[in-house]
Amino acid sequence: MFIFGNRIWHDFEKYLIVNGKNGLISDKSKNYKINENPFKIIQKFVEEEKGIKLGYISYNLSRFIENLKIGEDDLNIPDCILVSVDPEKSNLIEDERNQEEPIEINETQDRYEKEKFIRAIEEAKKYIYRGDIYQVNLSRRIEFETEENPYDIFSRYIGVQKIKFPAFFNFSPFANFCIGSGSMEIFLQKQQAKIRECPIKGTRKIPNGADEETINKISEELRSDEKELAENLMIVDMVRNDLGKICKNVKVKRLFDVERYSTLLHLVSEVEGEIENKVGLSEILIATFPPASVTGAPKKSAMQIIEKLEGKRRGPYCGAIMKFEENGDFTMLVSIRIFLHIASKVYYWTGCGIVWDSDPYKEWEESITKTKAFIKALFSTKNSKQKMKK
Repeated sequence: MFIFGNRIWHDFEKYLIVNGKNGLISDKSKNYKINENPFKIIQKFVEEEKGIKLGYISYNLSRFIENLKIGEDDLNIPDCILVSVDPEKSNLIEDERNQEEPIEINETQDRYEKEKFIRAIEEAKKYIYRGDIYQVNLSRRIEFETEENPYDIFSRYIGVQKIKFPAFFNFSPFANFCIGSGSMEIFLQKQQAKIRECPIKGTRKIPNGADEETINKISEELRSDEKELAENLMIVDMVRNDLGKICKNVKVKRLFDVERYSTLLHLVSEVEGEIENKVGLSEILIATFPPASVTGAPKKSAMQIIEKLEGKRRGPYCGAIMKFEENGDFTMLVSIRIFLHIASKVYYWTGCGIVWDSDPYKEWEESITKTKAFIKALFSTKNSKQKMKK
């Protein structure tokens, strides 16, 4: 089962698995091996195979963008998987995914995890003080044990927090995991020669039961917060620089828009450019990956510090969730608000952008806010068999 947006496919034609410079293409009967730069392998599969392509790129492939000493890979899943699907064999998904009203739960806050995350923020601020970086995105991973079908979790998740491009990839026919995405952030969207990024930086929680007047006040407060505006602008400048490597006529189309979702508000900007002639997919990815909003500034230094402070590789988190059309257009989402289901475990990530005047305890609370929709979905039934793994 493969879902992107409002379409679902129940089968695939071929698949590509990438691990570093090693690629494996299978049509269910024969396997073909490729050894090349991973981004060129991805480009060849997208351009040479028929049909729509769906899948993900792991943040771990950033080691082929910058020379990084990377953390432990305890998840041990491929750096990239793409499947080709027949555009004529999809179905429209009916919007029936919010039939069950989620119950309210008391969020579990592990004291050790809180202290660990706050220490990482304080360490990041030391790097900022020394001038090594201006901003860095730090994340943490939460684990749960579950006996539930991952599609049921995904279905409730998208019911709790509706987005434009929900995605669910069940790779179980040839791999042992599923990925569900509730990401609302556009990493790259290409339409003919135009390409755009819509980075998110700036978050506010919508309190339970908040009325329109309250939400409007919170929105105005977010829009006028100097720290949030400065952080968003810093990422916009990075995106302009990334797109400037492959585009002409790069311009900011939106700056500091507030987008509203069921549990939170986000500060969003938009940068657009016109792709230069003969620039292929691999060049686009090498110029822009990983997304600026989940790394920091300067990008390479922030990525080095992320590896030091987070310890374990991010895996699919902060990479890209992707759909490639047959005409060459594509939509890539920053793979935030995703969950990974392996056997009886579910992994979920949450992160925050850290600058010099960040309050570690407020950043911790923001990381909690970003888990709210998923936690509600995961624990939404009274007979729920999930539990947080300590």
